[in-house]
Amino acid sequence: MGVLAFVVGFVAFFSGLLPVVPHDDVPVDAADAATQTVERAQDARAMLAALNAERAENGLAALSLDARLCDIARSHARDMVRRQYFSHVDPDGVDPFGRMRRSHYPFGFAGENIALDAGVDAADRALFASLEHRANILQPHFNRVGIAAVSATGGEVFVEVFSD
Repeated sequence: MGVLAFVVGFVAFFSGLLPVVPHDDVPVDAADAATQTVERAQDARAMLAALNAERAENGLAALSLDARLCDIARSHARDMVRRQYFSHVDPDGVDPFGRMRRSHYPFGFAGENIALDAGVDAADRALFASLEHRANILQPHFNRVGIAAVSATGGEVFVEVFSD
């Protein structure tokens, strides 16, 4: 049975603000338990390893995992699952840079990749195969990342938030 993967990349270069460190695989809160939202910390760690391996193969420094960026990524992943949408822009019109600003996270360069896939390996393959996503992954201005992996109907939602 084939798996349909969705990946979307978003990047911009301007000053602004933003802030989830992956937790164990547990329901994220009482409201999420009702919708079966579960964070997949092991998958987020695997995604970080894959990102840094790809960057090393291309002569780039490793990305540091940033707790505040992880919080931003986790919040967006949970929101997409809870409100049943898949986009960089939430139903209220807030984009990745607006989420960063709301969290008072300073940035000059920032980007976001999102994926919906069966698991981390499939999501990594899809992200690496997409020119737009690969550009975010290999962006030399980026040195920090926040990653979230959250269970969703039919797979997992992955969010990578990049910053300088």
